[in-house]
Amino acid sequence: MMTRRLFVVVWLAGLLASACTNVKQVPDETAVRDIIETQNQELVECWNTGEYECVAAAFSEEGWQMMPNAQAQAGTEAIRRFWQQAFGWGQWEFSMETSLLEQSGPVAIERGKYTIRFAADVAAPPGRPSSQDRGNYVTHWRFDADGRWRIAAQALVSEVPARVVPAASAPSGMPPAQPPPSPPGVPEEIR
Repeated sequence: MMTRRLFVVVWLAGLLASACTNVKQVPDETAVRDIIETQNQELVECWNTGEYECVAAAFSEEGWQMMPNAQAQAGTEAIRRFWQQAFGWGQWEFSMETSLLEQSGPVAIERGKYTIRFAADVAAPPGRPSSQDRGNYVTHWRFDADGRWRIAAQALVSEVPARVVPAASAPSGMPPAQPPPSPPGVPEEIR
């Protein structure tokens, strides 16, 4: 009986030890900061050279990118298509500076400052002139199963006041800005 209990205890200990070897090994905080700073440099280089595949590869498969004054792009395919189109409009110049990076296991949150300069060319859509922007960003990084840190979500928040386009000079086919419709049943004073 004692031998059987000992066998069960040893077997359970072995099972527990083998389960622990399947845990994803995440680099320490200093290494993570270095890795993410290197990946940010690569991402900025991708943006500045117009490599849309490279930009999309920085994101996880279901990653989100929320650029200033643009619709959110969800998933690497949407991000790739967005940048493929945007890089055709002219030259982009990005810079990013990390001010805070906090990591907990396979998740890291980064906060920093960004600048964007865009020089439009003839392929830019009407209403998309050359511009400059600056602001703050937050990036949610995740350590993926393939052992690489990828962006799960990124939001750039502009500090530059939005350009106001008078209704008379809005590009054709674009109605003047209107407040969104209120849901049915919402009292007038709340609208």
